[in-house]
This record gives sequence, structure tokens and C-alpha cells, in this order.
Amino acid sequence: MQSSAEKTNLKFLVMLTFILFWIVVSVSARTDEDLEKKYAPILGDYSFDMSSQGFGVLNVTFYVENETLLAITEVSSNPGQMEPVEGKEFEFTIEDPDEGTYSIKFLKDDTGKYTKCHLFNETMGMDVTGTKVE
Repeated sequence: MQSSAEKTNLKFLVMLTFILFWIVVSVSARTDEDLEKKYAPILGDYSFDMSSQGFGVLNVTFYVENETLLAITEVSSNPGQMEPVEGKEFEFTIEDPDEGTYSIKFLKDDTGKYTKCHLFNETMGMDVTGTKVE
């Protein structure tokens, strides 16, 4: 049988575990929210006409998940982790062991909004600009 001190200690440990879990979840959610705010102008779906490379139209989604900026195509099951280029706003790279380095640069339109995205990958022979899908 447990003594009252043991029961109190157990309650304290359960409560402490719950509080720590809540803090971790809260901080993680806040970080995703912060990244979503930071990258809000560029997040979303972009359409790339890859006809010249025999692929037709390719859609890419840029989003934040688990404190990371990611890109995924409609034909891929694994997103690419986007790494910011130091000193460049809204310029990134994705390293792929099979396909090489993707350079990603978001571009403003005449109104100052980010509505275009330039993808370049020398290994894949890719040099294409896509348009944000509204």
C-alpha cells in the first residue's frame, strides 16, 4: 500500500509531466506560427509550366511544419527541407542526394507582392519560373 507521501509525490510527478508536455507543445506550435507569419508572403501553391522538359504543369506547395519550411510537389511523397540563403530574403536551397541542389527564389510582381517563384537545378537541367495559385 502507498503512503500518503508517495501518493503526493506521484501526483506531483504526473502534474509536472503534464506541465512540461504542455510547454513543449505550446512552444512548438508558437514556433510554427512564427515561421508561418515570417514566410506568409511566399507560402502556398505555385504552378510551373514544365512542358519544355516534357513534364507538363507541375504544382509545388510551400508550407511550414514541425518548425521547418518545406516544399512538396504533387507527384512526390517526401517534402524537401528549404534552407535559407544567408543574407537573401526569400531565397532558399534544397539539397537532394540524387537530384542535386535546387535554388529557389521568390519574386515580387509589379504591385510588390510575391507571386512568382524561380526554380533552378543545374543537375536536372531545370530553370523555370512559376506563378502563385490564388
